Amino acid sequence: MRFEAPLPADSRMAGLRRRRAARLVPLRPQCNKQAQWPLTERFGCSVPDSSIDIPLAVDLDGTLTPSDTLHEGVLLYMKQPLREVSALWGPLREGKAQFKKTVAGTVLFDPALLPYNEDLLAWLRAERRRGRKLILVSAADQTIADAVAAHLGLFDAAYGSSDGINLSGVRKRDFIRATLGDRFAYAGDAPVDQPIFAAAESVVLVGKVARLERLLPAGKVVERRFPVDRAGLRTWAHALRVPHWAKNLLVFLAPVLGFIHADWVTAVQAVVLFIAFGMLASATYLINDLLDLGADRQHPRKRFRPLAAGLIPPRDGVLGAAGLLAGSAVLCLALPLAASGVLVLYLGVTLLYSLLLKRLPIVDTFVLAGLFTVRVLAGAMLLPTPISPWLLTFCMFFFLGLAMVKRHAELNRVVQAGGAGVSSRGYTAKDLPLLLAAGITSSFAAIVIFVVYLIEEQYPSGLYSRPEMLWALMPVVLLWSLRVWHLTVHGRMNEDPVIFALKDGMSRVLGILCAVIILMAWL
Repeated sequence: MRFEAPLPADSRMAGLRRRRAARLVPLRPQCNKQAQWPLTERFGCSVPDSSIDIPLAVDLDGTLTPSDTLHEGVLLYMKQPLREVSALWGPLREGKAQFKKTVAGTVLFDPALLPYNEDLLAWLRAERRRGRKLILVSAADQTIADAVAAHLGLFDAAYGSSDGINLSGVRKRDFIRATLGDRFAYAGDAPVDQPIFAAAESVVLVGKVARLERLLPAGKVVERRFPVDRAGLRTWAHALRVPHWAKNLLVFLAPVLGFIHADWVTAVQAVVLFIAFGMLASATYLINDLLDLGADRQHPRKRFRPLAAGLIPPRDGVLGAAGLLAGSAVLCLALPLAASGVLVLYLGVTLLYSLLLKRLPIVDTFVLAGLFTVRVLAGAMLLPTPISPWLLTFCMFFFLGLAMVKRHAELNRVVQAGGAGVSSRGYTAKDLPLLLAAGITSSFAAIVIFVVYLIEEQYPSGLYSRPEMLWALMPVVLLWSLRVWHLTVHGRMNEDPVIFALKDGMSRVLGILCAVIILMAWL
């Protein structure tokens, strides 16, 4: 249902009531052609049971869904070309309603991909079966409200912001009164709903129920409570990929291999760099998940990620990413300028990967390998001596092989489940042999480069008393690489290969063996 152009508050509401009286179905509509409820044709018309006297108005953002449709729309908009993104400033200056209309009219919104409050939905379905009138009243744009109502099939009508009026707070209260009369119930989740709670005959509380109850007038009837717990440490640890911080141990590789040139300052800086890289990587994981909400919700495993599942709202994800970026920037003050520059490079490439490069087959694997190698490069910036180009080349080939493992495993799971490919990555079933051949070739190339590294760098350096012991590293690394590929081909690689290495018993044994070999070569 559309609004007229904005008027002063009193006259606008008075005019709104007059228009509703002329155009809207009464509280107990008859099923006839004169019924003018939006979406009536889609949902049909039903007469409520005589015992259900109070119609229920239901909020959308934060109530029906734990997410926020505007925030998700803006995130989708951010994936547009820069020229399109900059065009948002104009509608934003015209007010929230126009801003929401512009966003909703530009992005492709799919209500089927939203996470919903299933407990609330089950109760609403029961109320509808009893004959209760349900309407959706949201501050989201009218097109968003219509789409959600059409998808759920629960509501007799759907209303949202339109024609320059942002349907929130007092405006929403007055609109509900103009539409339903003075007797209505309201389901909401936010303090901004306090005027509506006060005017409603009864309320349904969703979210932070205890806080909302403190805002209610004395004696207010609470029909139902649907508490939603705030995301805890475990949920945030999952979203931040804390186990993936193990990848940042690569920053210690160059200082450890070149320990003869290192001192306690280098050691402290390496620890600071590790933390800064961890915070930066976690921030980029959040950004990637925010930009990939729709695709993740269609993925068999990624749909359980906290942001995709609605356990963490998009706003909190944005704030978390901003806080981590700020923390990483502060830590950079304690690092050499070159190391800080590598962190900035990592951030830039990661953002470009999230926005574009991950959808380019094969290119994405090179980017992933490069992001691993950049960690090694950052650690090398702490030393006074230049890093070995052979070491960087070895890392690039080695991690390119692991990136191929990751893509092969993902694609193979989709194909085994009957899918044609990973559309969001541009891979199809025909790419499996290519990924296998290229990945194994990269793994063997890494071993060859490692031989050159030993001959050209470690033997002349005099760093190790018995450098010939380092040759024993080659079969160990090759054994691990081929074992990873064996598991991948047989469909048993179900996670990131680096995380697999931390959990796999044989991988841990081989890692300890490598450490022993290096120690024996040094002693």
